[in-house]
Amino acid sequence: MSAQKRQLILITGIPGTGKSTYGQEFSRRFGFVHLDLEGQELLGQLLSDPGKFIDGLVDQTRNIVATWGFLPNEQQIQIAAQFKAKGFNLVWFDGDRPAAFRAFIKRGTVPEELFYLQMFRIENSKAIQRLKPLLINTFNQKGRFKDSKSVLREIEKGEIPRP
Repeated sequence: MSAQKRQLILITGIPGTGKSTYGQEFSRRFGFVHLDLEGQELLGQLLSDPGKFIDGLVDQTRNIVATWGFLPNEQQIQIAAQFKAKGFNLVWFDGDRPAAFRAFIKRGTVPEELFYLQMFRIENSKAIQRLKPLLINTFNQKGRFKDSKSVLREIEKGEIPRP
């Protein structure tokens, strides 16, 4: 990880691509503060006043990686756009869809139908086209997750579209 500049990263994307797992790894291995925005408390704070929440993160002095597997609706797409406008690198995890589905099912925490619902909403909302995030394939050619160091390197090297 480059030591020159503080990093602010928001990772979102399709289900089963390792958003939370990579966020935890970035925290453990590289010293990022990881915020899982799917937790009820943080999600409640974010949804109640997105601008204030995001400004509070921008004011921090540490590297931050926030992970959010949102079901794209208009409000949540606008919030993701606010993260980007405030200087967060907006990263979309995608890639091998069958591998993502297997990882999602293996987790066993939510019904299989949620995978299909989220994929449907992602496609219909045109979230990727609207947000223009950096796209990262988190799977290698064998359908296994890439090492967190190589994923972070891809994020750092990526040309992230700016508003």
